Amino acid sequence: MDQAIKSYKVEKVISSIEKLPTLPTIYVKISHLIEASDSTIKIISNTISEDQAIAVMVLKLVNSAFYGFSQTIGSLQRAIVILGLNEIKNLVLTTSILKTIKLFKSGHIFDLQEFWKHSIGCAVSARVLAETAYLKNPEEVFAGGLLHDIGKLIHATYLSEEFAEVVADVDETGLAMFESEEKILGFNHAQMGSVLAKKWRLPQETINMIAYHHMPDMPATLAKEIAAVHIGNTLCTALRLGSGGEKRIPVVNQKAWKVLDLKLNDLEYVMIRTAKLFEESISILGF
Repeated sequence: MDQAIKSYKVEKVISSIEKLPTLPTIYVKISHLIEASDSTIKIISNTISEDQAIAVMVLKLVNSAFYGFSQTIGSLQRAIVILGLNEIKNLVLTTSILKTIKLFKSGHIFDLQEFWKHSIGCAVSARVLAETAYLKNPEEVFAGGLLHDIGKLIHATYLSEEFAEVVADVDETGLAMFESEEKILGFNHAQMGSVLAKKWRLPQETINMIAYHHMPDMPATLAKEIAAVHIGNTLCTALRLGSGGEKRIPVVNQKAWKVLDLKLNDLEYVMIRTAKLFEESISILGF
């Protein structure tokens, strides 16, 4: 099917959904504040505090093993000073995503709790890969990993009958889910997820990580971030950190290893650190 036709079909599905969950307004406010020239750390901190659930989760993440600070950071203002505005924006995005994902319902089609764990597992693994490859902003990669399969939730929630056929086809044939989706729906979850991310007005970097996490024709400017999510998806599946409904471990595109310039001995470190951080992340983020 022509790419333009696929895009049209996905846009049509999204536009027909009346009660599609939206990201908390706190993320939109913080994005605007960070772009404004007259914003202060105090204003940004007070704005985050308007949503106590997100504020608490941001502080928990700041004090997690991801950052490894020797002393506890007890205030949002201090966290902003230490981490910087871009990192704080990504943390608010991450917590907003987590809050929103819980609004989706997958019915009986697949286990939502296992899907949740898989999403966190991919996010953690992708971030560890990003850190190991010395990428500039691992937190952006974390958000991309967290959202990489969000299109599956759209399918399960709003196209439940058709998606049940997809799941049955995956069970019967052993195809990757995106392949069965294309066969039955005419489009896949990566395309659906990227359109949702556009609707949420997420950063283009995040949209691209969702759209290309199976790595077809990825943009050269974002190759490393996409490669981290692509490999992270495979590693968390291999480590059995939740389940995205797949019946086989995805094959890693060899170009991804070359793009990240990782060696085989890096893999052991990434897998050990991913398993450790996954357990802490589950305890912080919960379900």
